[in-house]
Amino acid sequence: MRWLSQAEHDLESAVNNLEKVKFYSDACFMSEQAFQKALKAYLLFRGERYILSHSVRELVDWCTKFDGEFNNFIEYGMILDKYYIPIRYPDTLAPPTVPFKSYTEKEAKEAVDYAKRIVGLVRED
Repeated sequence: MRWLSQAEHDLESAVNNLEKVKFYSDACFMSEQAFQKALKAYLLFRGERYILSHSVRELVDWCTKFDGEFNNFIEYGMILDKYYIPIRYPDTLAPPTVPFKSYTEKEAKEAVDYAKRIVGLVRED
């Protein structure tokens, strides 16, 4: 499935940003993207067709209607949603802060771990 394939690619990009180039904000964002796309892959597999939300938290809730195991990912969704908009635009944080200087290795490691878990779960299904 195309959505899962893209999620796996985004996860690989997140890992490379974390481990090779140490671009922590990029690792966080690509982890959010991998997570979001894996959830959309799952929903499409379940027959859903109009998936307009970009909120990981909302998508996790939606997935729980098909499988209660997704309840374990609600907190991850709340965290990863913070990596969707603020991480991409320099005017979303208080000046003089810029996103690429605002995210830590710890945050990036957690985000990558979350993405690995959800991609793995969707892949198994």
